[in-house]
Amino acid sequence: MNQELVYYLQQQIRTTDARLKRFTHNQNGEKYPTRYIFVKLKKYVDGFLDKTSKSKLIIIPGFRGVGKTTLMAQACGHYKSEIDDILFLSIEDANNLFNAGIADLMSAYEDILGENLESIKKPILVFLDEVQSDPKWAVTLKSLFERTSNVFFCCTGSSAVTLQTTANLARRAVFERMPPMCFTEYEMIKNGIYPKKGLKEKVRQAIYFSKNAEDVYNNLLKIQHLVNQYWTKVKREDVKKYLSSGSLPFSLIMPTEAAVYDAISLLLDKIIKQDLPTLGNFDNETLGVVKRILFAIAENEATSLNTLEEKFGLNRLTIANIFESLEKAELLIKIPAYGSNMTVVKKPNKYLFMSSSIRMSFFYFTGQENTYLTRQGKLLEDSIGSHLYREFILKGQGAVRYDSAEGGADFILQILNKKQIIIEVGMGSKNKKQIIKSIKKIKSDYNVIYSNSELSFDPELNIVSVPLDYYFLM
Repeated sequence: MNQELVYYLQQQIRTTDARLKRFTHNQNGEKYPTRYIFVKLKKYVDGFLDKTSKSKLIIIPGFRGVGKTTLMAQACGHYKSEIDDILFLSIEDANNLFNAGIADLMSAYEDILGENLESIKKPILVFLDEVQSDPKWAVTLKSLFERTSNVFFCCTGSSAVTLQTTANLARRAVFERMPPMCFTEYEMIKNGIYPKKGLKEKVRQAIYFSKNAEDVYNNLLKIQHLVNQYWTKVKREDVKKYLSSGSLPFSLIMPTEAAVYDAISLLLDKIIKQDLPTLGNFDNETLGVVKRILFAIAENEATSLNTLEEKFGLNRLTIANIFESLEKAELLIKIPAYGSNMTVVKKPNKYLFMSSSIRMSFFYFTGQENTYLTRQGKLLEDSIGSHLYREFILKGQGAVRYDSAEGGADFILQILNKKQIIIEVGMGSKNKKQIIKSIKKIKSDYNVIYSNSELSFDPELNIVSVPLDYYFLM
């Protein structure tokens, strides 16, 4: 098989430029703009090349469709003129064609280089896509890491790769998770509109790290002119487009929203058929029900296991395992009920979609997409849930709950056990009823309402109303 793989790699290397172009350019030959994470990846590669950093194994997990392959192709293309030896491979393709893993491919690559990785003196960049296709990927990468100091590995994989990582590999690799696009990335890639440098962090610091609602208000007031300047360049209808279909990068090259939703449907099928079996022990009959369960969540994100058990004829344990696997795949975000452990056990979890486009795709296929105005609150809640997950949960800096009481607040954000903020979300001019109900029983440092209302604060209730113009900058 080694000679077969040598021929395969020779072909891959020979056609690298054409293969990269498929991922980095549109049909008119124009380059796709890069996402924010490209800057991070470039820093790691530059640090390796100029020997200012010891990071030489970067793993980028994320669910299918967030643009991992494009990111890696852009990085590969960037360095191709500087570095003689660059390898860009899909492990999924090699596995399907030859049943070959990373170890087999690197052995064949050594035959092309004419020397073992241990003896290589010049820098080599290796980009490996969809590494989870090789069951032995983690142990192989650990071995490769230890064998050479002159090869830089950048690997992408499904969200499951973080769960399959051994403790030994975790100490050696740097993980940079890749979420769906935020609104400013959407505008940057779609329309070439960039926010002022540092503005996102100023908004984030003001909203989440001020002392009280008045401080939030004053800190946001100081940067209001910068926020206003950004929105002079952005069309307001882009918010609807972003929430409906724009948070997944491939949507930007689709001719219609219908095409986006078709692509999302195929994406979900692939996650269910290929990723879920690696995350849980499911038979085909159970996997066949997952999409219907996702639709039930799209309709009503807080659904009890008892209700779903009756509706789908699956036992509660199986449904719980499905949800756990969908969380691990980072398709869903679990928001538990607020309260003590005993109280929380009795309350259903709330599940939000990592991308609001996925929820909207279910509305589209059931003929409900025209009811956007009545559904936009749920899409915004997905967006803010994904934002909180990215900014606090992923970084290990906080936890997010919801008030399960009828009419309770959407989110309770706990930051490093030091601060608690009650958050309510709405697309219109949101009133304070839900926050008022929640603050009667939940102690908070201050409270935030994200809505289309003007920037204001209520000193008595310690509530600051934050316009969505600020939120969409984070």
